[in-house]
Amino acid sequence: MATLSLTVVPGKALKDGRHKVRIAVAHRSQTRYILTDVIINSTKEWKNGKIVKRDDATYLNTKLLQRMQEVQRIIDETPYTEGMTCAELVATILHTRAKKTHTLRSAFEEMLEVSTAKDTTKERYRAQFKSITSVIPETTFMSHLTPLMVQRFMKKRGAEMAPITLQTQVTLLSQIVKFCQINGYTDFRIPPTQGCYQRVVAVRQNWLTPDQVRFIRDNKTNRRGYNKFRDLFMLSYYLGGINLIDLAHINFNVCADTLHYVRTKTERKTKVNPYVEFEIPSEAKPIIDKYKGEDGKLKMYKAADIHQCHSMERTARSYRDDYGLPGLTFYSARKSFAQHAFALGESESVIDYVLGHSLGGGHNKMLFAYIKVTPEMATACVRKVCDFIASTRNF
Repeated sequence: MATLSLTVVPGKALKDGRHKVRIAVAHRSQTRYILTDVIINSTKEWKNGKIVKRDDATYLNTKLLQRMQEVQRIIDETPYTEGMTCAELVATILHTRAKKTHTLRSAFEEMLEVSTAKDTTKERYRAQFKSITSVIPETTFMSHLTPLMVQRFMKKRGAEMAPITLQTQVTLLSQIVKFCQINGYTDFRIPPTQGCYQRVVAVRQNWLTPDQVRFIRDNKTNRRGYNKFRDLFMLSYYLGGINLIDLAHINFNVCADTLHYVRTKTERKTKVNPYVEFEIPSEAKPIIDKYKGEDGKLKMYKAADIHQCHSMERTARSYRDDYGLPGLTFYSARKSFAQHAFALGESESVIDYVLGHSLGGGHNKMLFAYIKVTPEMATACVRKVCDFIASTRNF
């Protein structure tokens, strides 16, 4: 049976000559020490296991007694201590106490440390976490997090931001809580984020009608940046709604006739089809040749990828306002391709393949243990949409 006592070790003095009070754990003929945060100026202030000759001696002795009682409680709750060595018992005590003292900040940082998310995703998480801690202090112990705190956060931030933004932040908070539960840092009977009201966010209906896509295709103007926006918008549409960041990374010297790429957004997710592959339609090739550099990549902007996206969206907003196309963004090319393919009778699984999604149509994972979408099926889907937009037909 382990016995505890308070002590000061003369040979372990700090550089300035002061001493930290320690809890001595004697177990199975061995002794190990646990540091406390109580410091005395010299050994003259220590006598018979108590602090003396200080104005705050009573307070510090009470604090040390509470700390020792906490250690004793951990020992009492730990099974099979008789089978542990003294070092193992102290390690268990320290680990158990550390679990109970995880703050919102420390839990978040530890979750990011073991996360396999991309650096860009982690930066997004950090921005969301900063918003969360503007309401819930980052020093809050995870074991002390309550549903009321979460509800207050949602009420305050919900009045200041878009519903989708609030939902992503609540989701991150739920992930932190779940991480702590999995690692035993908390023992919530009901997670504090469970049952919190989350607004249902409708899918953005920013796809265009066939005639609106044809208008962009045929529109010629002298406005700066508009023709480039038109070309790249239509190229995205012809290439199955490919995202701009993926378009910027493709080497068209290698992918001269067949597009083959891994979607950036889902590259680390488990996917039925790890890559997207289909024949490049004839409508896309003149645009590719117009912007392709010697290295095979499209020369769109000199800035980095993220700035390309921002610049393109700014142009999209101006284009939308000038030509009366409500909801138009560069992403509308992707949304429009998917909507038009679906309206033409293409299966969800094939559209998912072309879009590079992480799951198959209808999110039916079991189905894809038996069937497989092929590049030939994707090529036929893209060809059908391109032929449709080349006609004058509508739905």
